Amino acid sequence: MEKKKFVIDDHFYGRIFLALAIILIVLIPIIMCIILQVLPNFLVILQCIFPLITFIIGGFVEVITYSPMLGVSGTYLGFFTGNLVNLKVPCAVNAREQAGVKHGSKEGEIISTISVAVSTLVTTVILALGVALLKPLEPVLQNEYLVPAFDAAFTALFGALAYKYFIKDLKLVPIPLIIAFILSFFLKQGTGITIPVCAIISIVIAYLLLKREQKKVQ
Repeated sequence: MEKKKFVIDDHFYGRIFLALAIILIVLIPIIMCIILQVLPNFLVILQCIFPLITFIIGGFVEVITYSPMLGVSGTYLGFFTGNLVNLKVPCAVNAREQAGVKHGSKEGEIISTISVAVSTLVTTVILALGVALLKPLEPVLQNEYLVPAFDAAFTALFGALAYKYFIKDLKLVPIPLIIAFILSFFLKQGTGITIPVCAIISIVIAYLLLKREQKKVQ
């Protein structure tokens, strides 16, 4: 009963603060338009909105995929601040493992929330330092020998993160990985489609493997 109340309170306050955050985000362009006394071109806005509709499905699937890893409070905070795959999710999972708390427990919820919050603050500080130091470091960042390394950094980061989770259950890896590899050839900017497809396939495979293991036990 105590855990149920804890989760209900998380959802209650999470929805309130998320709604307030969305209102603040929307208010920024409105206030800028009022100060500058200009109106946006609504036709151009509509033209930009339609291509973004394709990401809606991916957005729903991401909530289903990442919420169990982040916990209730971590989900609200993580989806608002962004950087889920490459920062928030690994931080939450590793923090729970290091703390030795059970996934889905009250303690796990608290640890996940703290890890997501701390990672958000660290990211903000690093971004602020990056902006402040951008001009002095510009010659280094634009060095012709370093540019190829920066281009490969994103791929290397995800490869390192993926290995940690792949090694936990190798049976789940081959089919989604092959499908993602194939889709990457046909969909150059198809992350919003590739992630949902691979997530659904992974869930189905995990369910089938679980059923097979249960039959073996019986």
